[in-house]
Amino acid sequence: MGDFGSRPSLIAGFVLAILGTLGAASWSLAVGGRGYQPGHTVTAADPRGEPAAVTELVQTASSRFVYPGRLNLDWPSSGSAAIEVEGMGLLGHSGSMTARRAIASIAKTMTAYVILRDHPLTATSSGPTITLSKAMAETYSAAIAADESAVETDPGERITERQALEALLLASAGNMADILAMWDRGSVGAFLTEMNQEARTLGLTGTNYTDPAGLAYSTVSTMADLLKLAEAVQPAPAMTTIVAEDSAVIPVAGTIYNVNRDLGSYGIDGIKTGTTAAAGSCLLFSAHITVGSHRLTILGVVLGMPGSSGVPYTALNAAKALVASAESQIGQATVAPTGRSVAALEQDGTKVAELGVADGLAVVGWPGLDYRVRIGGGPSAATLGVTQTGGSSPSVSIPLLRLATRSTAARKATAKRLMRG
Repeated sequence: MGDFGSRPSLIAGFVLAILGTLGAASWSLAVGGRGYQPGHTVTAADPRGEPAAVTELVQTASSRFVYPGRLNLDWPSSGSAAIEVEGMGLLGHSGSMTARRAIASIAKTMTAYVILRDHPLTATSSGPTITLSKAMAETYSAAIAADESAVETDPGERITERQALEALLLASAGNMADILAMWDRGSVGAFLTEMNQEARTLGLTGTNYTDPAGLAYSTVSTMADLLKLAEAVQPAPAMTTIVAEDSAVIPVAGTIYNVNRDLGSYGIDGIKTGTTAAAGSCLLFSAHITVGSHRLTILGVVLGMPGSSGVPYTALNAAKALVASAESQIGQATVAPTGRSVAALEQDGTKVAELGVADGLAVVGWPGLDYRVRIGGGPSAATLGVTQTGGSSPSVSIPLLRLATRSTAARKATAKRLMRG
């Protein structure tokens, strides 16, 4: 081993001194020792020196994105209509959203909703069996006398809850609305109290039920309320599966068919038809479509079309045209293309790096829909977030990456050419 003062010893001591200095600097950066300030960079060579410039994240993309194009919906020539995408908002409406109108058998949507609230079913379960009393069975002759749609019933007939709901919603049987009301609350009057109370709970301020079948002209609602009701029934699996059925078999009456002849067109799978002299031809509808990887629920209503009895063909045709026009314009639009700068890192006002997305960012929507665009996360973990204005859908947020500068890209291109040469 050499003397302490020899040349090798001096060199070793100098190396150890350098390593010691670097170690101290590393400790300072990691745990905030002497010379460290949050948001500043301290060099390993001089941990006690002046801090470097603060790095700031600056948004360069517009804070607002409007889905391009012009929305053009196929509105019915008469009556009124409205259409929305659940969670995203109203596409548009023709006619007043708050005017009260007779709604005919659309009222049975609330009848079924209250029944399923009190006696829940799964998508396929039958539920309890209802044994029809003499008073229940006699609702059939009363409905026929009132020129109301009905299914034949007998005293002592045994029908499951699901079969009763199928008769109510598919065949639009007015007598089954009364039967279910009596089964649930003991009387039609007590059930109507429940229907109107539930309407208030759901925020249906312009709605009033005076009969569970909707035959009465005094049973009224608004388009705004009916869209809320359509939203409310979507989470009920028995409701959505029943209204999508083409037909069903029930006791006594046998095979019944769905009055909603729109089923299967443009993804339409519900909800309820209605036709009376007071209401005209009506339809509360739902449809499901897929845009990219997103499954969307379209809800809408058509009221007051010509027609006062039988199948409401005018409302059905109007709804198909409206849904088709909406679906042709719902799609995806790119907010941030791949490789385009949406933010920058700056030091003392000088840009030191540009940030963008790796694979592009697109939103689902339709012409005119508005979105907020925000950069967040800070300089070390920057993100791009997009939120639809006025919608309840969650925000989309993706990480940002540093984009290659022109000089860097040019150097890489030159290197590739040299390698090929």
